[in-house]
Amino acid sequence: MNKRLGKIIGLSLGVLTFAGSAFAMTFSQPEKIGEVGFPAQAPYHGFIVKGESHNTGTPYLEAASYSRSGEVLKTYVKGIAGFGTDANVLYCDYDFYSADFAKAIRFGGENAYVVALDGSDKDIFRIDNSDKMALYAIYHEYAGSQLNIIGRQPSGKWVSYINSKDISNMYFAGKDAYKEDGGVIYDKPVCRDDTIVVVYRRWHWSGVSEPEGEIHFLWDDKARWFGVDQVVY
Repeated sequence: MNKRLGKIIGLSLGVLTFAGSAFAMTFSQPEKIGEVGFPAQAPYHGFIVKGESHNTGTPYLEAASYSRSGEVLKTYVKGIAGFGTDANVLYCDYDFYSADFAKAIRFGGENAYVVALDGSDKDIFRIDNSDKMALYAIYHEYAGSQLNIIGRQPSGKWVSYINSKDISNMYFAGKDAYKEDGGVIYDKPVCRDDTIVVVYRRWHWSGVSEPEGEIHFLWDDKARWFGVDQVVY
């Protein structure tokens, strides 16, 4: 069964409208550019921060036994990291001892953060495109998943385009919690020409299911936002 629902998802406003005709902005494959966060059950004293162009945090040198590559592992407690070197730098404000660990990591422009996420480890991807729009995907997966897609509009304003929590509410009755039996779990995004594609599965105590379908994100130039389709295998 194929469900092509063709909706525009106004996530920042919480409003859904029907999609008009979409102009074909094309996307390159997401490129991983960094990591931020605390790996599950890690013995570290702060966050891992990798791939950044600059970082105001003070590094802590972890025990040599924690090293995976032979280099001394560095962690960071509090600071601001930047990913990239041009006007589209993605900024990350992190605080390992935040009073609210659910909002310990924030992403967006300089002093213009548009998402606040928990301190679990996040992979950061840049998604280049034919419109040269700054676009980043932030992804976490561990017995559950979280995907955010944010970007910088031509006006310079940073916005949050996609939050997988909203997708879960739309299609899966919000079932995506950590270790929730039958909860949806999203793969890392991939791109197929003019579409950002996210394969989804189900998490069970017996193991993760085979792929059950896809969520498609297609840019609508008139709306200046992403339309959302579900394809069920």
